[in-house]
Amino acid sequence: MTSMQLRYFVEVVKQKSYTKAADRLFVSQSTLSKAIRALETELQAQLIDRNTRSFTLTREGRLVHEYAKNILDYCQAQEKELFQRLHDTGGTLRIGVPPTAGTVYFYSALLRFRQTYPLVDLIMTETPSKSICEHLSTGALDLGVVLEPFEDEKYCKRPVYVSEVMLVVSRDHPLADKKVVSFSELREQKFLMMSPEFMYHDMVVNKCREAGFEPSVRFYSSQWELIFEMAANSQDVALIPLALLNQRDLSRVALLQLKEPSFPWTLSLIYRRDKFITAPMRYFLDMCPEVR
Repeated sequence: MTSMQLRYFVEVVKQKSYTKAADRLFVSQSTLSKAIRALETELQAQLIDRNTRSFTLTREGRLVHEYAKNILDYCQAQEKELFQRLHDTGGTLRIGVPPTAGTVYFYSALLRFRQTYPLVDLIMTETPSKSICEHLSTGALDLGVVLEPFEDEKYCKRPVYVSEVMLVVSRDHPLADKKVVSFSELREQKFLMMSPEFMYHDMVVNKCREAGFEPSVRFYSSQWELIFEMAANSQDVALIPLALLNQRDLSRVALLQLKEPSFPWTLSLIYRRDKFITAPMRYFLDMCPEVR
């Protein structure tokens, strides 16, 4: 017994005519008749009294008609509720943002989102990029922010922000007078690095490896401010995205462009490919256009 059979039967009863019901349902009369016959066969009951000239239901037909109307009314109500829940401005959005990424781009985006969709329960969690996929896979997050390069077929991604990574050195550093420096020139330098639990750490290591060496690390930290201060007051070097330097006193340091290889810092929004995109997810994605 299918919902289509029940819908056909209810319409035939409503119109008291196969012909009129077929016209309203945009199906042929034979199709309608076969569906009703199949329903009677499955239920092992005659629903329409075919021994009378006027349209008449049998006792079983009246019982099935009442049952069918209740089922169809319930399905219609549930469909309406589902549509409202999917497209209402309410709901919940859980998004994971690395601490550094939040200050650059996503805090302002989240603020705009709150102002535009005040009924959405917005839950933001600061977590390193390396932990984002774990939280997405368990359903603890709906959206997450990662650093490129990121490739995982289980996730959809949207690059939303790009900044250039700069070499930061003190004013009296031997490289301070340069404008551009290649990675190979940093072979003998001591690096001030983000902690290994951050995806950015792996990015720096991979860039150095592309240039043919392993970086020698003087100090690890989870705080960009501390890394900047140490670079400004020592002979060690730091690789910091330009977007994170806007609030610093740059008169104390020299900023050098990097080449061979180049070093863009790209943030992407990701979500599970098998996850239904809820209305709050779609709203936020719409507020974060893709960059090329």
